[in-house]
Amino acid sequence: MNRRTLYRSFIVILLSMVITTGISAKKDVDYVKKALEDTTFTWRSAEAKGVRIYYQLDSFAEKHRAMLFRSVTTAVDEALECLGESGYERTLHVFYLESRKEMDRIVGRTYSGFANWTASGVFVVFNPEWRSFEKHEITHVLTMELWGTPDATSNWMIEGIAVYCDGWCREYSVDEIAFHYLSRGQLPPLRELFDNFATLGEIRAGFYAASLIGFIRHTYGAEALRSLWHNSNGALTELLGVDVDKLETSWKNYLKSNVKKGTTVDLETIKDKGCG
Repeated sequence: MNRRTLYRSFIVILLSMVITTGISAKKDVDYVKKALEDTTFTWRSAEAKGVRIYYQLDSFAEKHRAMLFRSVTTAVDEALECLGESGYERTLHVFYLESRKEMDRIVGRTYSGFANWTASGVFVVFNPEWRSFEKHEITHVLTMELWGTPDATSNWMIEGIAVYCDGWCREYSVDEIAFHYLSRGQLPPLRELFDNFATLGEIRAGFYAASLIGFIRHTYGAEALRSLWHNSNGALTELLGVDVDKLETSWKNYLKSNVKKGTTVDLETIKDKGCG
């Protein structure tokens, strides 16, 4: 596969990365402005520490706005730490929506979360039945803004880093879900993750990538992730001192040593109800 084809695949993945969340690859679309100009929404807002949150009058989010504000500011700090970065200079705009239907009105898709990184915008669904995934979407914005567009062969890292930094799905850790697939022989070779991320299925691919991201960060540091982001999987040996096969073996041994034997994951609930 040539570099142009890989880059085209990267753009497709950006536009339709996962079923429940998305990230905008259109640099000229400002969904923050679009949301604020939509008079069918009754926005209220609050700002501090470089973050402005938006919620609607009489919404579930308004009733919990103090908690949400603490959650967002904590999420920014934790995402920066996860990426090995010290700060983010732009104001981050975080919108809380009542439903996927409202998300569709703004971004044109029924996502539960959406990152409009060029406008420093995050949109998340939050209601009594669904927890908001601020940290996941905030990580997308910070990674794309602070690191820039990744190498075409590193597109698997876009979702992997966001899932890793968010950390949990229901009561399960990233490594527990990856180990569940591994122990059942349901993880393809690492080269397939790199080359065919979008074909592996949202949950399997996302947590496979996230667990590997965590292992690389734990073993080689956050700077190694940034180097891979820019220099592609083909530079593994130069950047990490290992080839793909050695990295895969080391990561699998790490999982086997750090996840409790017999750990099982209720994948059906995750598939049916998500990570909320």
